[in-house]
Amino acid sequence: DWARAWPRGVPPGSAPLEMQLLLASEEAADLEQAVGSPARAAELRETGHRLRASIQARYWDPARGLYADTPAHDRFSQHASVLAVLASMVEGAPARAVMDRVLSDPTLVPCSIYFRHYLHAALNRVGQGDRYLELLSPWREMLAAGLTTWAETNEPDVRSDCHAWGASPNFELFRTVLGIDSAAPGFRRVIIRPFLGQLAGASGSIPHPRGEISVDLRRSGRRLDAEVELPRGVEGDLVWGDVRRPLPSGRTKVSLGGGAP
Repeated sequence: DWARAWPRGVPPGSAPLEMQLLLASEEAADLEQAVGSPARAAELRETGHRLRASIQARYWDPARGLYADTPAHDRFSQHASVLAVLASMVEGAPARAVMDRVLSDPTLVPCSIYFRHYLHAALNRVGQGDRYLELLSPWREMLAAGLTTWAETNEPDVRSDCHAWGASPNFELFRTVLGIDSAAPGFRRVIIRPFLGQLAGASGSIPHPRGEISVDLRRSGRRLDAEVELPRGVEGDLVWGDVRRPLPSGRTKVSLGGGAP
């Protein structure tokens, strides 16, 4: 990540790299299991188990309630704790508390626009996706500067004015705000868990291997009125706060109350 405090984008210590290795090991295990290699999957899960224990012992700092970048606990960034949340090193209310500190502690090395993708995904993971739209100032600054493509960074001396790793809003608006995400390999099942932030409504559609998923959302207080269309043969769930409603194939209109504010 092009964090200003990191020479040439390289973090100190190894916590972020070890957490990425943990995530890769566990996801590779799922892939091996899916293609019929349970023995290889078991090896990868054992690797992940050992990494998980080592990371927790070496990098968790109970005094700060965050994960350090180094075993000496002398460097801290948003990156390490964000990856810890994505790796389910911490879950539930403790994970939400970690993300609160990630966003409020000014001493942490902040994510640049590339790593903001992971930051936003972690907020989504812990149910704080309503914060997403408030965190788009780097992209708003690019628009204000007259850019028509997303840059590599939002620095004045940016190397590239058109770079893929600044482009996460192109899909996060669909995944986080509209809430459309895969709930099974190959997108065989869908979950729609919108985080509208301060918006009163939103609508959009994304392509799917079997057609198109379209969502139209309107909110009034705690009530959500949703119209969802799923391709033939694809089912899913609509989640609004603590309410979950199954979605059949085709077009569905549903109203949910008592969920997100």
